[in-house]
Amino acid sequence: MKKFLCALLLLACLSSESANAANSSDAFMSLKFGLKYERVQKRMEKSGAVSTIPRKETLTMEGMFEGYPAMFVFGFYKNKILKSKAVYLLSLGDSNKDANFYAALQKTYNAFYGSGHETPTASTRDKRKLILRNVWTPDRYTTITLTYNPEMSKKLPGKSISSRFIQLIHSYSKWD
Repeated sequence: MKKFLCALLLLACLSSESANAANSSDAFMSLKFGLKYERVQKRMEKSGAVSTIPRKETLTMEGMFEGYPAMFVFGFYKNKILKSKAVYLLSLGDSNKDANFYAALQKTYNAFYGSGHETPTASTRDKRKLILRNVWTPDRYTTITLTYNPEMSKKLPGKSISSRFIQLIHSYSKWD
């Protein structure tokens, strides 16, 4: 896990905006499955994220992830312990920078978990357009999915989850 966090710190250095902005990426990445709801919320708030929709079964927060505006969504098992965490990044309108950031994330996860086998998949919004998806399974209960939608990088989209150019989802299925 330390290698992974070091790689993320390297990504932070590559992003010039992230040096001055509050950054919740370290807090997000270090959250372990099984943490209590209150602890997850406090750790994310200390990193600069703000709660937008607090509920017992889910927690939605907004903050920054390596210089990008982000929406964080956390799911909890039996309304108590963390079972999934996701971050959805909003493009800043620079498609080259977005593509480089996606490539850096993909390279970091591939170095840590092995190849995620990037697969082009039809977009859920428009079946004629493709998104790129990588899936890693570090153990039998954990699944990590990185999705990149290059179409969302070409313009400044709305704030909904479906208009985000990167979706990074970590889920734990042991309790399901």
